Amino acid sequence: MIDHETPCRQFLRPGEVLLQSEQYEVYPSLPLVPAHLRLPPKQSALEKRIRGVLGNVLGKASRPIGAVTDNRFTNNRLTRAVGNVAEGISEAPENIQDAIDDAAERMMYGKPMEGSWTSMAGRFHVQVTNAGGEPRHQAITDRRLFVVTDHATGWRARDPEPALAVEVPRQDIAELRPRPRTTLPRGRFDLVFVDGSWIALCCSFQKSMESLVDAFYGRR
Repeated sequence: MIDHETPCRQFLRPGEVLLQSEQYEVYPSLPLVPAHLRLPPKQSALEKRIRGVLGNVLGKASRPIGAVTDNRFTNNRLTRAVGNVAEGISEAPENIQDAIDDAAERMMYGKPMEGSWTSMAGRFHVQVTNAGGEPRHQAITDRRLFVVTDHATGWRARDPEPALAVEVPRQDIAELRPRPRTTLPRGRFDLVFVDGSWIALCCSFQKSMESLVDAFYGRR
């Protein structure tokens, strides 16, 4: 059994009581955070060194495009227009397939979020995304709900690097709304904020979701 309590306990404040901790599952079909709201991914010191070495090697091995391209050809308006049309045609089947996939996801998983990016739900989603790493744990305490992410991701195995991804004071939560058993995944529940916005959260199992919801309402 995976231990969710230990990673969450280290983020408790003095006197705060941990009521329940479970695995955090990113809910399928959540909308992508717009590019202008995303922070650049954090890089470790090793990744920065590797990228620096690769950049130097590639820089020496390659020639600038301008040195081998006829600017009169590439800057020609007709050439650019033809290129744009060709690119649009080549991307059309992919766009159609994306639309079909999105519709299928909506039918299977239902609506995953309500509210703009400036709503409480929108800001919650942005914070989890910008926290980086892999969100792994979620907890209910007597004061808040919070999510813990793990920055020890990638191909190289290493000890967990937990960090607090997002926290919501209990006074900002209107309700934790469990979804019907017919909803997939079974561990889904909605975090409903006092401004009326909400976002779908998820546990690995329905029983885990019910434990979180019961802990929030004091039904332990």
